[in-house]
Amino acid sequence: MQVFKVPYDMKREEKIFGGYLSLRQVSYLLLATVPLALFPTGLPLIIKLLLVSTISTFFVLCCFLKIGEQNFDKFFFFAIKYLFRKKVYVYSRRCN
Repeated sequence: MQVFKVPYDMKREEKIFGGYLSLRQVSYLLLATVPLALFPTGLPLIIKLLLVSTISTFFVLCCFLKIGEQNFDKFFFFAIKYLFRKKVYVYSRRCN
């Protein structure tokens, strides 16, 4: 049996939805609409608008923003991992 190499582009996502959006982008767009469920609650309108706008803006940035060739969501997760990882300090003060 003859084996053929199948070309696969590892740097780009497959655009599944209409040729414009990938599955990752559609999931972030769905998560951007979830904060609208806060409107029936008893919170003041200013707080509702502030919460909905910040959470929705974050998910829309995760969906569309690229920093260099890096998607914002991966960049954000790398930053969080950097902040919470155990750090090793090379130069430390010695007590005699």
